[in-house]
Amino acid sequence: MADIKPKPRYTPGVVKEEDIIRIKDNKGNVKEMMEVEGMVVPCGMIRSGHIPDIRENVKKIRDMKCRDDDMFLCSFMRSGTHWVWEITNMLTTGKLEYLTRPKESAMMEIHYPEEFDEMPSRRILNTHFPLRLLPTDVKEKKLKVILLQRNPKDVTVSSYHFLQKSKQMLFKGSFEDFFMMFIKSGVMVSWFDYTLEAEKAVKDKELDIHLVYYEELKKNPVPTIKRLSDFLGTNCDDAYITEVAKMCSFKGMKKANEDVKDTEKYNFEKDIMKSHYRKGEIGDWKNMMTVAQNEQFDELFADKMKDSSFKFDFSK
Repeated sequence: MADIKPKPRYTPGVVKEEDIIRIKDNKGNVKEMMEVEGMVVPCGMIRSGHIPDIRENVKKIRDMKCRDDDMFLCSFMRSGTHWVWEITNMLTTGKLEYLTRPKESAMMEIHYPEEFDEMPSRRILNTHFPLRLLPTDVKEKKLKVILLQRNPKDVTVSSYHFLQKSKQMLFKGSFEDFFMMFIKSGVMVSWFDYTLEAEKAVKDKELDIHLVYYEELKKNPVPTIKRLSDFLGTNCDDAYITEVAKMCSFKGMKKANEDVKDTEKYNFEKDIMKSHYRKGEIGDWKNMMTVAQNEQFDELFADKMKDSSFKFDFSK
C-alpha cells in the first residue's frame, strides 16, 4: 500500500515573483529560492504548508516568551541533535527513558512558538537556525544554550543521504551536484557561515553556551556527558552517566526511533524520522568524497576557517 502524504498543517505561504531567486545546478535544473533573514530558503518550504511560513515564524521566535529553565539545543543539520536531545532529557529528568515524542516536535523552525506551551518544564527546544535568530529572552535571561559541532565533511555526506531519503525535503541529484551546492550555500546557510557566527557568539560570551563536539562525544562519551551535566546543573553521578551513554549509543538510539517514538500523533515527523539513522560514524566522508572533492574542500576549509579556534576531528 502506497504511503499517504501528510496533509499541510499550516496555511501555505505565498511567494511573490519578485522575491524568487532562481539558481541553476550543474545540470541546468532551476531551483527556486528566496532570502529570509540572511538565509537562502527553498520556496517549497514556504509554499508546502507542512511547516510555518518562515518569514512569519522568525519574527515570532524572536519575540517568544521563554521560561527561566528553558534550554536550547543548537546545531547545523546532521550534527548529532537527536543524540544530544535524548542525552539532555535523561540528564534533566533523572530517568533512563527515551522520549516518546520525536525531536522534531520541539524543533523551532517547524512549529510556531505557542505550540510549545503544553510542553512540561524543563523544555529542550532545538533548532538549525543561526544563533542570531534565537529568542531575545535567551540572551536577556542567560538561558542555557548547547552548541553542537561536527566535522563538516561528515556533515556534508550525512546531509546528502538524509535529503535523498526524506520525502519532505527531497534532493534529486548526484553527490557531486549536492557537494557543489552544499559547500557554497548549505540548505539555508552554509556550514561555514553558521559555524563562524556560532564561534563569535562563544567568544563574545553574550550567550551562556556549552560546546559539544560530535566526535568527542562518540569517542569519550562519559566525560563529555559529565561536562554537559555540570553545565546544566543536573549533578548526575558517574554511574548514572555511564548508563545514559549506553542507552544513547547509535544502536540504542536507532532502536528507540523505531520502537519507542509516537508515530501516530506525529505523522509529519514520522516521514522525517525514517531518514535519520544511517551510520553515525566518524570519517564516513572517505567513502563518498573523491580525491579532487576532498582537496577542494580542504582548500575552502583552510581559507574560511583560518582564524577559527574550533578544532575538528576528521578521522576515526
